[in-house]
This record gives sequence, structure tokens and C-alpha cells, in this order.
Amino acid sequence: MAASPKRKSRIDGTEYYRFKIDAYTPATMPMARLAQYMNELAILLGERDSVHFRGLTKGSTVLNARVDREAAPKVHQRVVAVRAGDASREALRAFNALNALLSADNAVGVLRDAALHGAVVIRFHGRELAPEKFTVRQQGSIDGIVTGVRGKDETIHVTLQSEGRQISGCETTRPIAKQLGAKLFEPVRLFGRGRWIRDADGVWTLEYFRIESFEPLQDVPLTDALAALRDIPTNWGDDSYAELMEMRTGPGSRKNGGH
Repeated sequence: MAASPKRKSRIDGTEYYRFKIDAYTPATMPMARLAQYMNELAILLGERDSVHFRGLTKGSTVLNARVDREAAPKVHQRVVAVRAGDASREALRAFNALNALLSADNAVGVLRDAALHGAVVIRFHGRELAPEKFTVRQQGSIDGIVTGVRGKDETIHVTLQSEGRQISGCETTRPIAKQLGAKLFEPVRLFGRGRWIRDADGVWTLEYFRIESFEPLQDVPLTDALAALRDIPTNWGDDSYAELMEMRTGPGSRKNGGH
């Protein structure tokens, strides 16, 4: 393993870091966006009472930070830990947040340490990062209003309106499609096997759903349904509402995803 470059501090012991963003310029960077970058960079460097903003450099947007002598070793150790991926949760969250900001701005970034002759100590890949996705395939159900049943071959495509969104990734067989055609513009619950994708923001989207069966639903507001149930002589426990929602959506069912 190559030895780390020798650090050279200023005479007064202060050290400097430069965070370069290859998007915007100091003249075009929105103030609110600059504040977001500065906040996350401050968290990444740590020792916030000892790290000071030293201005912007012309050209690409470059945030300059000055670190007081007493805090310089701690900030250096924290930066090295972030680069190695074994820093504190707070520092790594800030690193990921900076990458997310850069990606949204179609930019990449670098953090340079002046004590290492301006060497890059952390690279932020920003726009070069592939979007994080997580795919789940499992049995589930979807509630919605049937808005279309189309297809000429053995696979028929079904569209639903659910929670104000159009769902178009559903397929089924001709016999089931024929039955669903009789429920056009009526609420139904579809059962089958689906493929859901979660993006980097934690939002689930339905990509594909194979309908195996369905049941019609009564288009009754939940408040009316609760009122009717309250009229039934029974004891309502603290978990009754949660149990009702599970009965309504099915155990383990995932929130519908429009697409």
C-alpha cells in the first residue's frame, strides 16, 4: 500500500479544504442550493464551531473552508474515515446527501486538502452514480377501478385507476379478462404476483402484476364503513383500526404503485 502524502499545515496551524462542484458558478448558484451544500459539507467535516466558510472561488463553484488549528487533526481523521467508508453514521449520511445534491444538479464534486498540496481526498460521483433501485417479487393485491381491458392475443392488459393514479402494468388471461370487462368502471381488488421497485427516495412503484383472481369491492368511503362497523355490538380494542386496514388491504399487501 502506498504511503499517504505528507501533510503540510500553515504556519499558524490552520488548514483549508476546497469543495468543487462542476455545475453552476458563484454567479448562477441559487442561494438556497448553496446553503444546502454548505450545511452538508459542514456536517461531513465535523467540528462545526471550528470550521469556517472562507468564500467562493470563481469558475466552477468552489466552497472554501478554513479549519482552526485545534480541530485540524480531528477533521482530517473524519475525512479519511469518510473516504474509507467507516466514518460515523452522521458523516456518511452527509456524504450521501452531497452525492444526491450533485446528482440532482447533474454534477460531480471533489474535496481537496490544501495541506496535501491540493490533492483530492474525497470524490463525489454525483451524476455518475446509477440510481439505486430495489426490486421485490411477491404475491399481493391491488385495489382500484377498472378503466380498460385490452388485447388480442392470449395475454390481456388491464388498466386501473387507483388513488388518483393510472396503473397499466397488469396482465391476465382471457377468461379473467372477460369477467373484469363486466366490471368496467367499478372498484375491484386484484390478486396475483407482482414486481415492485423501490427508488432511492423509498417510493414503491408497481412495474408488473399478473392477475390470478379478483373480487368486486363496494365503493363505500372508509368513514361510512367504520360507522357501520361501530353499530355492530363488539369491543373495539386499541389495535382495531390497524386490524381493519389489514382486512381491507390484505395481509402483507404493498401500497399500489402507479406507472
